[in-house]
Amino acid sequence: MKKLLLLSFLCGVLFVSCGEDTIDNSMFIGKWASVSNAKDGDAKDAALMLYVDETGLEVQNGSWSYRPFTSDEYWDYYIDVDSVLHISREEYDGEDYDTEYYELDLSFSDSYNTLTLWYKPTFSALRKYTFIRR
Repeated sequence: MKKLLLLSFLCGVLFVSCGEDTIDNSMFIGKWASVSNAKDGDAKDAALMLYVDETGLEVQNGSWSYRPFTSDEYWDYYIDVDSVLHISREEYDGEDYDTEYYELDLSFSDSYNTLTLWYKPTFSALRKYTFIRR
């Protein structure tokens, strides 16, 4: 009987350790505006915006200076247990699929009203993007 209990316990531990590596994304869902240009009057309308739902992230006012958010696109995403935001999208050019994939470190303020993303391009300096909840 003790062997059966021990075996049951070990199987339970193995199954628990194989759980998903993602975290609850509810604090990420919403509308986010870039702080870098969202404070100015006219620039407020041109601020980098992220519209986030349960599975996707829509970019508005993307530009080359906001790499990897270079254009207005829709990205699939998930957040792993290490607070890394994984974004990806596929584009079909008529013959082949092209996939883009990026990892950004993510953190929130204590009140979850400020979001900070860090992106490290391969051949460039670390980029920091700060957003406020709208």
